[in-house]
Amino acid sequence: MFSKTHPYFARIQKRILLTASPSTKKTYHIELEIEGERLPFKVGDSIAVCAQNDPEEVAQILRYVNPSDTLREFLLHKANISRVTGSFLKTYAPHMAPENLNDFLHSHTLLDLFRLYKLEVSAEILEHSLLPLLPRFYSIANSPKVFPNEVHLTVAYVEYMAHGHKRRGVGSHFLCDLAQPHTTPIPIYVQPSHGFTVPADPNASIILVGPGTGIAPFRAFLQERMATHAPGRNWLFFGERHRATDFLYGDYLLALEKQERLRLDLAFSRDGAQKIYVQHKMYEQRKSLWNWLENSAYFYLCGDAEEMAKDVEAMLRTIASEEGQMTPEEARHWLKKLRQEKRFLADVY
Repeated sequence: MFSKTHPYFARIQKRILLTASPSTKKTYHIELEIEGERLPFKVGDSIAVCAQNDPEEVAQILRYVNPSDTLREFLLHKANISRVTGSFLKTYAPHMAPENLNDFLHSHTLLDLFRLYKLEVSAEILEHSLLPLLPRFYSIANSPKVFPNEVHLTVAYVEYMAHGHKRRGVGSHFLCDLAQPHTTPIPIYVQPSHGFTVPADPNASIILVGPGTGIAPFRAFLQERMATHAPGRNWLFFGERHRATDFLYGDYLLALEKQERLRLDLAFSRDGAQKIYVQHKMYEQRKSLWNWLENSAYFYLCGDAEEMAKDVEAMLRTIASEEGQMTPEEARHWLKKLRQEKRFLADVY
């Protein structure tokens, strides 16, 4: 069994930019080559990527401390250098006003701290003061029945400016920039989904709501359903900013729609005068959506937990109130029951 301390080492065999210019987003499709018998997975599972930090950033940190191969290895592979702890900050920047500590913690890196305060800190202190570098989790975007010796990922590239310096997400920077195809070992292991997978009954209908990179597991769901010739109906709500530049896996989804294997509703928020999101498309289709749910369809949700997931759940309750003639309290109970029956399943982050 592979794990964080005993990972499987994969290689990137393909890396494709899914978004097109002039999109403000960069989203990549990444294919990892694996031995399926040694690293078994199922639809709905995630892959944990044990990413490394940016060697250039590590080199800059080492300019401020006594460098050694051991410390470099620690900073590169084991330490969270994107954040510092409150205790570390209080010890080595004691004159900072207490009310500013929290803001600093959320917006500054270890390198920022060295640049600002010219700290003199030993390697031993660093090794005992920094938080561990945690794995980055990505939904698997393919079915093992279709690609048994590959793992596909849908990776949103994170990049922004802060305090005059460019910041990059550790996981996306590692997978999209630092790792060289066919060469760099990618330490990974499978994170089981614990129920977030296609229904055991191939006749069951499924409703999938996955805007942005939330499409990833549903690409796998659809591949699985096609490969097993599942007769159940499939309905996907997908959303992004612009159809022309941000329609992730658009060719595949439109092909399934043309074959009448998929019902597809699209919400491109920046293409019209008003911003339209997946929950608005759900409301447009509320009568049909309610009919599917009343006929035992499964409802799956993947994507942003902060806003999108809450908005989708609120819309489901609204649809239950209107189409099912329920009070708000009855609608909440109905959704709770759907969860208990394992017919409402969410993978949000």
